[in-house]
Amino acid sequence: MTPSKLAPMSTLIEWILLFALVATPLITVADTWSHLFGGDDRLQDALLKALGQQGATGLASMGAPSLSDYPLTLGSRLLATLILLLPDLVFMLILWQLRQLFRGYRHAMLFTFDQIRRYRWLGLLLCASFVTEIITLPLVDIALTMQGPSLHGTISIGSSDFRLLLAGLIVSALALVMWEAKQLADDQQLTV
Repeated sequence: MTPSKLAPMSTLIEWILLFALVATPLITVADTWSHLFGGDDRLQDALLKALGQQGATGLASMGAPSLSDYPLTLGSRLLATLILLLPDLVFMLILWQLRQLFRGYRHAMLFTFDQIRRYRWLGLLLCASFVTEIITLPLVDIALTMQGPSLHGTISIGSSDFRLLLAGLIVSALALVMWEAKQLADDQQLTV
């Protein structure tokens, strides 16, 4: 693709990434606090799930703790919201790195060390996303149940989580290969 075609496309993608960067935390906060506007109470549902109950009017399973033992205070709601924003933070950092990559492409900087460094950051952030996806729900459970008797939490890992980790490792490996190729190309230019 010629630089004249690359610049407008890169600019468009930069704007889309910027929009996603701003919208990501707003959507999470709006979803978490939608109960104030008549929507579902996501944190109440998460608390019920942590306590082993199903649905808003679910029956407690044998020996399950009572919902009244775990009040949802403003503090626990704010803490849970901050925890739910952790994956968003990592995603926003990924979006920022992608935006910087396309900004470089717009200026015809295709294979510079700065661009390759951004690929390395993307790989690391994808791996960090794997970690935050695993720990977010247990941390939310802790935040929502810390006002009552202690509970045992669980961490679950699905195949989609491993796909994210694998993607991060592959992008990191590609960044390493690109770094070595760039160094070799620069060395060859110096010897000619």
